[in-house]
Amino acid sequence: MLADWNGLMIAAIANAGIVFERPAWIEMAQGAFDFILRHMAAPDGRLSHSWRAGHARHPASVDDYANLCRAALALHEATGDEALLAQLRNWIAILDRHYWDEADGGYFFAADDTAGLLTRPKTAADSAVPAGNGSMVGVLCRLAALTGEQAYRRRAEVIVQTFSGEIERNFFPLATLLNNVELLQNPLQIVLVGERSSPAFEALRRAVFEVSLPNRTVLAIAPGQSLPVDHPAYSKGLFAGRAAAYVCNGPSCSLPFTEPRALIDSLAALR
Repeated sequence: MLADWNGLMIAAIANAGIVFERPAWIEMAQGAFDFILRHMAAPDGRLSHSWRAGHARHPASVDDYANLCRAALALHEATGDEALLAQLRNWIAILDRHYWDEADGGYFFAADDTAGLLTRPKTAADSAVPAGNGSMVGVLCRLAALTGEQAYRRRAEVIVQTFSGEIERNFFPLATLLNNVELLQNPLQIVLVGERSSPAFEALRRAVFEVSLPNRTVLAIAPGQSLPVDHPAYSKGLFAGRAAAYVCNGPSCSLPFTEPRALIDSLAALR
């Protein structure tokens, strides 16, 4: 069992579970994620790359962390579990401590204490899996959108600057990086306010997933829940006591949507 490949699959199944209304798929994704936390993470939170026959082996690469960070974001969107964001922050802290290139920016493929290395490569080129540096641009952008903490966005910008010269040399293996540059430049967040168990809230939530918007991030908050002051939806809440949706482009948000059809039409216009 490989951490990076499982991260890709968990994110895909969690998203599909929302879109196609298959709770069992979301439970499957959560089960795989929980297995990795139980069997492939050390007490200090650091990951192993693989697991077989009861043993976790090999220090994790940046790809392992990046894809599991994506998985945590997808599961958070599907379940609203705040513990997933805490886990995501912990993994980013590990990446920053052991993988970040303080001199030139970007993440090395291997940790600074990995034994037996002749060199520590650093790349944004995709291989059999998306490049960790390209994936981390998207992870950091989405976490900045969810939390309002712009330090994450600034780190994403440094990664892009680090590898910007690669585009002139050969852009073919840089699909992940380029896709997430678009997310960095045009972030879209849909903020849903209401009780998760209410039909009105669920109708708005379903409306969001009627439209394919790869750059969107969805944040669901309960009535009265406070967001950070620098979050674009800081002052947003229920509208006339009803569940409401706000479409936020960068630092500005729309007026509230309370009707699913109007929300779908607004989102479709953004494609």
